[in-house]
Amino acid sequence: MEIQAQLEKILGSEVFAHADRMSRFLRFTVERAIRGQAGEHKEYLLGVEVFDRKSSYDPRIDPIVRVEARRLRSKLQKYYETEGREDRIAIDLPKGSYIPVFQARQFPGQVVPGDQRGAAPDVPTIAVLPFANLSSDPENEYFSDGLTEDLIHALTKIEGLRVVAWGSAFQLKGKDHNIRQIGEQLHVRTVLEGSVRRAGDQLRITAQLIQVSDGQYLWSQIYCREVKDVFAIQEEISQAIANALRIKLAGAVVKPSTENLEAYHLYLRGRFWGNRRTEEGLRKGIGYFERAIAVDPRYALAHSGLADSYSLLGQYGLGPAREVLPQAKAAAARALGLDDSLAEAHTSFAYVRSLYEWQWVEAEVHYRRSIELNPGYAQAHHWYGMDFLALLGRLDEALERLRHAQQLDPLSLNISTSLGFLLMLRREYDRAIEEYRRALDLDPDFYKSHMGLGRAYLQKGQYDEAIACFERGQALSGGALYTSGPIGEAYALSGRRREAQKLLQELIELSKSRCVAATTIALIYIGLGDKDHSFQWLEKACQEQEPPVVQIKTHPAYDSLRSDPRLRVLLKRIGLEE
Repeated sequence: MEIQAQLEKILGSEVFAHADRMSRFLRFTVERAIRGQAGEHKEYLLGVEVFDRKSSYDPRIDPIVRVEARRLRSKLQKYYETEGREDRIAIDLPKGSYIPVFQARQFPGQVVPGDQRGAAPDVPTIAVLPFANLSSDPENEYFSDGLTEDLIHALTKIEGLRVVAWGSAFQLKGKDHNIRQIGEQLHVRTVLEGSVRRAGDQLRITAQLIQVSDGQYLWSQIYCREVKDVFAIQEEISQAIANALRIKLAGAVVKPSTENLEAYHLYLRGRFWGNRRTEEGLRKGIGYFERAIAVDPRYALAHSGLADSYSLLGQYGLGPAREVLPQAKAAAARALGLDDSLAEAHTSFAYVRSLYEWQWVEAEVHYRRSIELNPGYAQAHHWYGMDFLALLGRLDEALERLRHAQQLDPLSLNISTSLGFLLMLRREYDRAIEEYRRALDLDPDFYKSHMGLGRAYLQKGQYDEAIACFERGQALSGGALYTSGPIGEAYALSGRRREAQKLLQELIELSKSRCVAATTIALIYIGLGDKDHSFQWLEKACQEQEPPVVQIKTHPAYDSLRSDPRLRVLLKRIGLEE
């Protein structure tokens, strides 16, 4: 294997000749990455396994891993500047991460197709582009999107194949496809594209597997079948791709979660709307998921989709947490009870158990189980990193997990903004600004990117820039109420106290008749320097089990409260401090 050979060459070099500990460090991380275990590279594991620390090892006290990681990066740089300057494979350990990155190096006159970030050059990689809807009825858009997403999901089950997730594929929907450019953008060697034409019960699906480097068709097929054959078609396409890429396929890849076509179509519609992450989209999604479950009560994926939709309503402050929590938990538990081998079910359940119920230990078990069941499931890596590890203050682990999620889904706006948010939690405000700007390059109208960028500016004391970003984000969100909190906080900190107090009173009055998150109001009181009222509303947020309250351990917005013993009381209450 090319990566293994490159590793041996590095370890046998003069640069590493007398660096036994760093050689052991490099071998351990690279060989585990080759086996697909890089996501487990945590400071504690490395300290015990590589540096022979005892089981009581505490990375916060003993910085051995961080120190040796810095030395290892310097050694690798020196190697590639000297003995390895003409090597065609680069092994690197990015700053802030213990997951090695493998890249094919490009020299003058050499073209390296489909550069792989975070994957070995000899690992097959694929992006499934959104299948075009050629049906006369635009309503069938949900079906072509659903087929694309299901194929992506099926392909992630093929061992040895790296598949770009749906979030990135969706960013390319409706755009002209320059295959070589897409390959470079997504770091893949092959692309699957196709179309769907549906007329009543008849389907015509075309699919082509294309090699990025030269545009050559590796495989193509036209399927003229009935709609009831959609699962068989998905499996045939997966099998054909595996054959074309010379990957051994063990057993059936596509295992339908339902045999009921009506339920399946309702589920696809629910996912189509839920993926929009707006209040309208989530509520429409809930309606379709519930109809799918009514048709097939044992449809585990539909229960998982229902759980996520309810969870996100509460997370975005679009519905009272105390009302959506029981719905989310019941649906997630039902999905898990129906199929405990379903990665989505474990992720849905973990999300509820952590953000709403503060059962952190149990939540982590389910996140890890989800990733074990499907290592290519980007949402599991994303939520585990952002909505679990980061909240507990395990920021290095969170960064590794989000970077892995981004490797799986390079163009995902949600992952990119989460990475910006994490960098902000790490107080790396300039890097956070860069990440948010990268997300805005992908979509200048994504409101979360504007809100995140505003927060980074606010922490740097650039109040005018922050307010401009917040107001733009609020407008793009359609006036989501939770966006008012940062705006009011920024008004107060910038000296526009009268405007902050006016907005505050409006929100308090509005909270009597509508769902206004208590954390939204608390942020404005924090900006005004009113600690008593800040804690009063944070206490209310705990009583209401609002998901945003779990940010109080790591979010810089709460730094002014850290010396107050009341904050520790709240942290204990939500399980974030012993």
